[in-house]
Amino acid sequence: MDYAGRLARAREEMRRRGIALMYLRRGANLWYLAGIQRSDPELTDHNTYGDYMQGAYIGADGGFTLVAPRMGAASWQRQAEGKPWVDEVRIVDENERPKDVMREVLAQFRLRGRGICIEERAWAQTALLFMEFLPYSKLYNTGEILDPMRMIKDEEEIAAMKRAGEITDKVYGEVVETLKVGVSEIDVANEVDYRFKIHGVEQNSFCTSVRFRSPKHPWGAWGSSPELRRLEEGDSISFDFGCVYKGYCSDFGRTAFVGNPPEKVKRIHALVIEAQAAAIERMVDGEMTAQQLDVVARDIIEQAGYGSNFVHRLGHGIGVTVHEPPFLYRPDDTLLRKCMTFTVEPSILLFGEWSARVEDVVMVTEKGGVPFSKYHKELTII
Repeated sequence: MDYAGRLARAREEMRRRGIALMYLRRGANLWYLAGIQRSDPELTDHNTYGDYMQGAYIGADGGFTLVAPRMGAASWQRQAEGKPWVDEVRIVDENERPKDVMREVLAQFRLRGRGICIEERAWAQTALLFMEFLPYSKLYNTGEILDPMRMIKDEEEIAAMKRAGEITDKVYGEVVETLKVGVSEIDVANEVDYRFKIHGVEQNSFCTSVRFRSPKHPWGAWGSSPELRRLEEGDSISFDFGCVYKGYCSDFGRTAFVGNPPEKVKRIHALVIEAQAAAIERMVDGEMTAQQLDVVARDIIEQAGYGSNFVHRLGHGIGVTVHEPPFLYRPDDTLLRKCMTFTVEPSILLFGEWSARVEDVVMVTEKGGVPFSKYHKELTII
């Protein structure tokens, strides 16, 4: 990945906007901009000493300091190795006050009265300290600089996302072979997660969703956690899962049915396939906005009488995070451009009955959308 080139572009935009410093936590933006791998997700609150001021302090005119905790410092130092754009890894020891260390780091950049950008997921405590230390500096959102950069993927990013799609296809094919009456949603979700691990991905891109549905068993909210409910004949099965490969995400959905599907299920499944195909065909460089593409697919479902059963947006941008701008729904008027990547995921949710969904990651091109998943979209019969 061209991290040096990305940094140069970001710094140029910082200077153009009058911003002297960018602060990034160790997460998706820092991975994208400088190749510092994000840490594992914390599924419960877990604080390290001074975590609110850890991360990267990047000067518009030079200077790149990583601030890391003493516990786990080796991981930060390994990430900095071989990256000439990282000037220093500053370790915070427990005998130091994190606030004093942050003041010391900021002093290196001579920031008085100059603009500062911090990412939107920074701690509130971080923003408060910036305002305390630099009361004459205006704060900006780093997303204004990095989001437009992240929207357009280069060749290496596209290659990583295609490989993530290939792995996801393979996992789904393997999981389908294990489906049988009597397994639980939890069993199937665990099988998805296990298959990803043995195929060597970094992690899941979000929590795996597997939902069994039929009129026999009224179910809870869309997207709720897998349950112990056992698979029965007459169930539809909706899948939604993805992985992270070389820092880039996949997001995938398909539908299966146990036994002979009724005409209603065949009908709604055919409609979501039709709606997705129509949207993918219209993903032409420079011809449509994000919200207009949502209308293309939504109109097909609404005209068939199922508008109230399509309960979410058509899709979202995807890359180093699984959900990122632009979003395929109103009021997003971003113009679709070549090498943008989106999920396209129409669905029909028959409340208290069955559901049908299909989802692929799709790239905008000059001739229409190109999906990164190749697995067939037909209703899989178990």
